[in-house]
Amino acid sequence: MAEVLFLTFAACLILSVPVVFSLLVASIAAILWGGALPLTIVPHKLVSGIDSYPLLAIPLFIVFGEVVNKGGIGRRIVDFSQALVGSFRGGLAHANITASMFFGGISGSATADSAAIGSVLIPAMKRGGYPAPFSVAVTATSSIIGIIIPPSVDLILYGWLTDTPMDELFAGGLLPGVLIGAALMVVAYVISSQKGYGVRQPFSLPELARKTGDTFPALMMPLIIIGGILGGIFTVTEAAAAAVIYGLLITSLYYRELKLSDFPALFTDAAKTIGQVMFLLGTAKVFAYVMTIEQVPLKLSQTLFEALPSTQLFALNVILICLVVGLFLTPAIATIILTPILFPAAQSFGIDPVHFGLMLVSGLALGHVTPPVGLTLLLSASIGGITVEQSLKSLLPFLAMLVAIVLVIAYVPAITLFIPELMR
Repeated sequence: MAEVLFLTFAACLILSVPVVFSLLVASIAAILWGGALPLTIVPHKLVSGIDSYPLLAIPLFIVFGEVVNKGGIGRRIVDFSQALVGSFRGGLAHANITASMFFGGISGSATADSAAIGSVLIPAMKRGGYPAPFSVAVTATSSIIGIIIPPSVDLILYGWLTDTPMDELFAGGLLPGVLIGAALMVVAYVISSQKGYGVRQPFSLPELARKTGDTFPALMMPLIIIGGILGGIFTVTEAAAAAVIYGLLITSLYYRELKLSDFPALFTDAAKTIGQVMFLLGTAKVFAYVMTIEQVPLKLSQTLFEALPSTQLFALNVILICLVVGLFLTPAIATIILTPILFPAAQSFGIDPVHFGLMLVSGLALGHVTPPVGLTLLLSASIGGITVEQSLKSLLPFLAMLVAIVLVIAYVPAITLFIPELMR
């Protein structure tokens, strides 16, 4: 059954069948081949797999992301970030990265980050004298912070698949997310200094104060979400619900950019995304069930434990797998497929579940900026009006830094575990 499962899945991908249907067809083919299970197990597992209270956070955060995108939050965060770091060499690049860090603490989505931040800052950077490929590279690479800094949909998926506490995963993502942002700012500063990109803007404390005042309600969103979860006030699902209510209130009543007439389109767009995501999760659960009854994770765990005699070699192997898989699958889909396979092996090596979760998610996040499937790269290049090929040369220094930081996250567990261990 295992061979039929993976061969059918690979054949479907080669034939350009959407991943969600590839998972379903492969699972059905394996069950029919085995002959020991009734096909009724497919709808049963598809429905029961997503019947989960913690998983309810995902549709709520999707609604929240739509509220943020349509409510003018991204533009205000960009203005605040520019006032905060615009005085440094390469100021607009730093503002781009800083805005992604703030926006990542709100949306939990890399593609939402690219769309919201990129649509404002890529044209602004081009007007400010930054080449389009450089502007696209900064936006594409900084956007992945959105799936590492909490709230992160990918971390929710990993926690759901492994029963790892969501609050500890979110706490574990804080320092790695900040580290990635700081590292990308170093690269942007060096390149901007060498090539003379951008005009330094004088720092203005009154301007910063004014932008802070305007953005303050939006900046309270990460505090409500992250602070509420880490402070034990909310579960992740409750925090998502509170974020939706708060987001609707400030965008419609305080900023007055979200009108009542916008609500039908907002909820319709959210419902379409939710339907796609939840169906994908259901089919992935059927796929994982077939792998489990065939003991694929257990057998692979034993094989890796024998072939890779140390935790260090296993961690390196995980990063290499993430880089290769990221060329063909989006990070969310890759998380759903790889977690049931690699997590038992990580446990056999004694790796903390929170640390492994951040290692896996940050490694797979690189798939957002590696063609041909890199979503943030494709989206940013489209906004910048260039092809992906034109952006690759400017992308390489940022991608090299991202790979280096992912290796640091993998080999220095303290970066991930410092805050969770304080909570414990």
